[in-house]
Amino acid sequence: MTAKLQPGCGGEGMNTFPLTRGSGQNNEIGGCLLRYCKTITVATFALSMLGMVASCGEKPASLEKRVKAYWEARVKGQAEKSFEIEVPGTLDKPTYLKRILTAPVTFTSYSIQAIKENGNEAVVELQTEYLLPGLSRPVSSSMLDKWMRMKGQWYHHLPVGDDGTSAERR
Repeated sequence: MTAKLQPGCGGEGMNTFPLTRGSGQNNEIGGCLLRYCKTITVATFALSMLGMVASCGEKPASLEKRVKAYWEARVKGQAEKSFEIEVPGTLDKPTYLKRILTAPVTFTSYSIQAIKENGNEAVVELQTEYLLPGLSRPVSSSMLDKWMRMKGQWYHHLPVGDDGTSAERR
């Protein structure tokens, strides 16, 4: 009974070797196995590094994804999460959180009606539902939401001094 040796794993020039072999042949076969394991380890490492590099180089989220993330946070009352999507430097975090969390308007739902991009600026037309103090049911209204792209990422533009509602709703 004999077995075939892989090319490059020692025993070049030999097509077969007996399954019962001398002690010197064990080292040759062990070396082949060791080289094979090293090759697999290096390949696995290379693939994992490639995956890490690929995930680090992801494109920024689309405007629609950012709009959805922002408004989901607003509807859920997650002011800290929505703050991360506001244009950096517009308001400091404590001021923003205070304005959003104490605003008389509580958004309950939203739907995107249209998105109009113009270079690094965009206007998003929304249909929103919100609660106002003293009303027993939500009010529905459309609104225009301004967005800005900075360093490739979209940010919500909350006008300074605004609490997140349009002028006609205050």
